[in-house]
Amino acid sequence: MNKKWLTWPVFVTLSEIYIAPLNIMWFILGSAIAQYQYGVVNWVNVVLCLVDVFIFDLAVNVSDNYYDYVHAADREGYAAHTNPIGRLHLPKRGVWWLAVALYIISAIPGVFLVVRTGWPVLLFGIIGYLIGIFYTAGPYPLNAMPICETVVAFSITYLIELVCVYISIYGQHPFTWGVAGTTFALCLPITLLFFTVQLGNNTADLDEDIKNNRHTLAYFIGRKWAVKVMQVLLIAGSLWPIVNLVFGLAPWITVLSAVLLPFMWRGIKPFYAVQDKQKTYMKVIKNTSLFYIGYTALFAIGAWL
Repeated sequence: MNKKWLTWPVFVTLSEIYIAPLNIMWFILGSAIAQYQYGVVNWVNVVLCLVDVFIFDLAVNVSDNYYDYVHAADREGYAAHTNPIGRLHLPKRGVWWLAVALYIISAIPGVFLVVRTGWPVLLFGIIGYLIGIFYTAGPYPLNAMPICETVVAFSITYLIELVCVYISIYGQHPFTWGVAGTTFALCLPITLLFFTVQLGNNTADLDEDIKNNRHTLAYFIGRKWAVKVMQVLLIAGSLWPIVNLVFGLAPWITVLSAVLLPFMWRGIKPFYAVQDKQKTYMKVIKNTSLFYIGYTALFAIGAWL
């Protein structure tokens, strides 16, 4: 093994840094919620939290690749040819230390954030780190359970935004259950669609997951019902902005995101017929991303303009 195994292409593959900028969207939405509901955003705190989450996301992806390789029951197939550690002949210990280093680096801005905003951020951070680490680590990793889709969608599309709202209003507005509930309702469209993406991913990976003893929701309900659940949640998530508007929680302009539903439905339709990771799954990601961008942009416009 070449000691200089950690090249930039290897780092990109292990950390999946190309999808990390998606985190910016969650912070745009979180700060827009704080602005619209409470009229204040602490941008220093938001940037600190964004840097923390950005690096943490890289750490989680490296850790996921490491533990998926370690736990893989399919050594000849998945471990040797699909997982980047086996496919690229990377040193296991080196990949593990890379994950540890990224976790430590990500905690640095988090420490500053705790000092600036108090113990609730520490509690949120501990919850986030536990979910990120034990998503694939430990004897009972979350990604091998039927709750994995829910945990991922909830933590990424609600917990991050809730932290963003808290650090934005800290010292200016009390953090109450009402704040948490309002934020949940405003994030729910994104949460439901993100759950759809996760369920689609695990449905496409079902055969591979079975070989590696990962029993996700798709395993228990089967491909046919997984597709039906995806369709129901796509509709519910796309139309939920109307509910938020009725209750006066969101700017009126956010309701325009509902018009994306027929376009997304048509774009994802090939996946409903054939659940294939290479051929049709990217259509799920691309089309739901239209809604992430559209809903977030419309909310931001309504909050600041």
